[in-house]
Amino acid sequence: MKLSRKSVFTAILLPTMVLGPLAALAEPQQPQSAQQIRISAAERGRSGIGTAVAVAADSATAAHAGANDLALAGTVVAPPALLAVASTAYAGVVQQLHASSLQTVRQGAPLLTMHSQAWLEVQRDYLQAATQAALADARAQRDTALHADGIIAAARLEESRSAAMLARLAADERAQALRAGGWDSRAIEALLRSRALTPELVLRAPRAGTVLELVAEPGARLEAGMPVARISRSGALWIELQASRAQAERLRVGEVLQVQGCGSARVIAVGSAVNTANQSVPVRAEQMGSGDCLKLNAYVEARMAPGSKTAGAPAQGVLVPAAALVRRGADTFVFVQNAGGFMATPVQAVQAGADLVRVSGKVAAGDAVAVKGLVVLKGSWAGLGNEAAAPAAATAGSAAGSAAASAGAK
Repeated sequence: MKLSRKSVFTAILLPTMVLGPLAALAEPQQPQSAQQIRISAAERGRSGIGTAVAVAADSATAAHAGANDLALAGTVVAPPALLAVASTAYAGVVQQLHASSLQTVRQGAPLLTMHSQAWLEVQRDYLQAATQAALADARAQRDTALHADGIIAAARLEESRSAAMLARLAADERAQALRAGGWDSRAIEALLRSRALTPELVLRAPRAGTVLELVAEPGARLEAGMPVARISRSGALWIELQASRAQAERLRVGEVLQVQGCGSARVIAVGSAVNTANQSVPVRAEQMGSGDCLKLNAYVEARMAPGSKTAGAPAQGVLVPAAALVRRGADTFVFVQNAGGFMATPVQAVQAGADLVRVSGKVAAGDAVAVKGLVVLKGSWAGLGNEAAAPAAATAGSAAGSAAASAGAK
């Protein structure tokens, strides 16, 4: 029986179309393994492939291999305990400034003078309350004498004493209002003697230190309770640092950081939450020792000090440049140089600095890994799949030829 050409092609292609997908399903998925990339030294030179040496990630080579092993950056701030705010107790208009920003002032030094009608009313109310308290005291003393002579009853004496006590409390309350405006006991006593009211209110520094900010100018109106000046006293400053999640895992409270060009700082807090904007973890360090090299709002860099708890801790794996990593699906590889070219070696990588990663796998200290010309290597690596498919294609061709011969014999 003579077969048509269509029947022959059907006999050849049908087994391949059916058995090919089944074979692919039956074959188990193998994990990624090392694969050799054949490339000569001449081809490597023409392609511009560059290498770097992997170094051991231990304390002996940390200084040699990783100056950026734990580099952090942040801003110098003042602790809340060092800051004080001077605010106005009463509304008024600024007449004169006695200080400026960045000026060092002593406690009680005048910052500004303002004209305040509310301050004038507070003085008047105090004089009225003090006068009424004096009259109530005199009445209570007179009733005490009358009661001793048997002229008035004890109930009237108690009423006089109660009225005197309430009047004294009202006067003390008004005196506290004067103290809130910055007056001391001597100024209040002077007001009682002179009975001279003044609309001028002087705002004074609540503590000695440096004026960081003075938000007032002559002619400006200030409302009651408005913050006017921020003053910082001398003391240990804080550094608000930003760390990656990998760096934050290595930091502990009590670690010593070396501030670039300015002594040391001790870690006092490591954040438990990640900043949503840049995915960094806040770290707070406090200045160690005295010195004025740190300036408020300055941008500084800090690194793990050599004597820290984790600075000399042994680390597994080797350090390689971050540029050496190659992604393929969910796996990470590095190209390790050998006699035949390069070996695409799977590794596990952990960030260890700004431009270094710590990798574990079949990479040893001293191995040369590719860091430049990776495009050429990845292209050659992708060509490995075609070479592997060639034997399969030859096998399929032989099977097809046998099927065709059998069909012709029939």
